[in-house]
Amino acid sequence: MKCCQIFFLGLLLFWGAHLQAQANSPIPMNVAEGEEFSDLHAFGEAVGDKRIVLLDELTHGEHENFALKARLVRYLHQHKGFGALVLESGLYDVAQIWQQPEKSIRSQAPGNIFYMYANSEPVNALFDYIDAQRKSERPLELAGFDGRLSGEYSLAGVGSFIKASSERFAPELSKSVDWQGYLALTQQVLARNAGKTTEEEKLQYVHTSHRLMAALNQADLQGQGYARADYAARLIHGIAMVAQNLWGQRRQDENDIAMADNVQWLLDNQLKGEKIIVWGHYVHLNYAGTVPHRYDNLGSLLRRRHGDDMYQAHIAASEGRYRSFVDMQVKAIESRPQPYVEKTVIQQQAQAEKGAVFLGRAAIDELVGRNPKEAVFYGMQYADVIPGPEWSQYWDGMFVVPESSPSAASPGGELAERE
Repeated sequence: MKCCQIFFLGLLLFWGAHLQAQANSPIPMNVAEGEEFSDLHAFGEAVGDKRIVLLDELTHGEHENFALKARLVRYLHQHKGFGALVLESGLYDVAQIWQQPEKSIRSQAPGNIFYMYANSEPVNALFDYIDAQRKSERPLELAGFDGRLSGEYSLAGVGSFIKASSERFAPELSKSVDWQGYLALTQQVLARNAGKTTEEEKLQYVHTSHRLMAALNQADLQGQGYARADYAARLIHGIAMVAQNLWGQRRQDENDIAMADNVQWLLDNQLKGEKIIVWGHYVHLNYAGTVPHRYDNLGSLLRRRHGDDMYQAHIAASEGRYRSFVDMQVKAIESRPQPYVEKTVIQQQAQAEKGAVFLGRAAIDELVGRNPKEAVFYGMQYADVIPGPEWSQYWDGMFVVPESSPSAASPGGELAERE
């Protein structure tokens, strides 16, 4: 028995040293500006010269996840040449924010950027960083990729923007559109109000939307970036998708098609030539598609287009709590008897209290390889389970956070809750 104990202790010590070498020390998540990033060397080596890095989150509601991702964004900007952050928020709303540099991003975020991000102090501190970089030689541009427009800027102006763009770039078609009826239904869709729309009105709205999209995509592309005709087509695409979701004509997860097309448009136009960071939920960014049916999502569609030019960095906690974005209630990560890789990593990491642990491909394979039939990872919302041997279908590398705490329920809330 004593020999077995000595062997097991030796194995733990060996693995702790191996993790330390892989991670090049745990990653602190709340460090003052001007920090050193030497601890992120292993992550940077894994990213290499790829153009697209995806940073995910399992719940939309973990303070430590947001703090870590904010630090990774600053590192990728300062040390790996990334020039844009593309956030899971409305394409139009974030474009409007970026085009008003006289106003801070932080001040415009509530009501325009996804509320879980707008409520978070680490994310708002990142917005301040982006604002501070705007006049530097190497700014970090902010953009949104979501076609599900719902922000205040969209409610106030996207309909008139679509009409003006159509009249400019597709004047003949525009003359045939019943703009009063089309824009009224657009506002209804933006407000997520199914209303008493007839089947004929629904069909006409979708038909008109696709005619406008086709004309705008084929128009002489005057202007650059958000002034292009095909930018308006992207907006129409997202709204039409939401309309069809609202009316039961398409699956909810098909919004990812518009998301992926929006990211591609940004890569080809507004962010042409830039290396980009995509920040969003795991359900959209993982490579295997949406669960449980594995329909295509943003991650799978982009991977098909860009392959080895992408790096998906998955982030999961070993234990803790998070805030649900659905009802804003704080929920616990349920403790289950399965041998979760995340728990194993933290249990064997002597300095886990200092921050997250980065695991590259070799380290994950080694962990899973010891007991491939039993090893599992947390899946979406910490409720699903991913079999260990299947991990590479979902991401390229991962960070394990020792313990998560809930993000804030209102702007400034995190500071108050932690005082």
